Amino acid sequence: MKNKFAFWDEFPEIQKDVMTVNKIILSHVKNMRGTLGDALWDTFDVPGKMLRPGFVMLFGQFGPKAKENHQELLNIATSIETLHNATLIHDDIIDESDTRHGKKSIQAKYGKHIAVYAGDYLFAISLTLLSDNTKSLGTVKVDGETMQDILIGETEQYNNAYNDQISEKQYLNQIKGKTGVLFGLSCFIGAYESGIKATQAVKARKFGEYLGQAFQLKDDILDYTSSAEAFKKPVLLDVKDGVYSGPLIFALQKDKDGRLHELLKFGKDLSQEQLLEIDKLVNNYGGVERAQKLADEYTQKALNSLRKNWPDNETRAQIEKLTKKLLGRKY
Repeated sequence: MKNKFAFWDEFPEIQKDVMTVNKIILSHVKNMRGTLGDALWDTFDVPGKMLRPGFVMLFGQFGPKAKENHQELLNIATSIETLHNATLIHDDIIDESDTRHGKKSIQAKYGKHIAVYAGDYLFAISLTLLSDNTKSLGTVKVDGETMQDILIGETEQYNNAYNDQISEKQYLNQIKGKTGVLFGLSCFIGAYESGIKATQAVKARKFGEYLGQAFQLKDDILDYTSSAEAFKKPVLLDVKDGVYSGPLIFALQKDKDGRLHELLKFGKDLSQEQLLEIDKLVNNYGGVERAQKLADEYTQKALNSLRKNWPDNETRAQIEKLTKKLLGRKY
């Protein structure tokens, strides 16, 4: 089982925690019978990187109640991971994505009806785990606000479909809602639930938001620099659906002869040959380079925030190491 969590090999304590989180999730879905049970089991049998629960547990190490609240923190980390996966399942329905984590997505394998129920069931598990293990209604409120922000980010992305005039500011707001706020919640909730004061935990949230934006920028860069096999999801298919990410947006700003704009007009009818041309133009126009520069900037913002607001100890060193690893990843 450990090889499924190889991303965390350099962080053995957190690796143990995320493995436990996965076991807790499986314990909640094992009693669900029929097709829905099969679909839920498939979702977590091959887990993702488990970054969000990892950050819950890392920031939890800063608090004075880290040890005595360890089981509660694990359950809250599980709540965050189930929330994340619920949003992914619903995203795959909207995007009609065939794959997730290198295998068939729920909506592709079991149909959209089962996928909707699976996502809804995970939302319910997430709320139950959080409410059963937090000592503060404020945490539940922050969780609800984060869910609203995620939906706003996703809706903004939907509203900007096929918009070849989308600005850098609009894109950065999208990825903050789509990815940044859930990373922020993970860091906040880990710190707060381990006994850190709310005013200090808010600083953990800011770190997480910066990191999440850097993470999404890197994800978008990998669309143009990684194969589908290595990345474990289709690359450039978002372009056919009108979802334009950083590298493409920045390349469009340099598209003086209009060829890139002309190609995008084909929309869902884009051929594989045309997608390859888009990929080439995005790289030639410096779109990937600009996105990488922004990813570097947001990573540095995250690191500066971490170093300014948190004690120089082993936990901070681990978070720094993980942050740099995320920026340099190839998948």
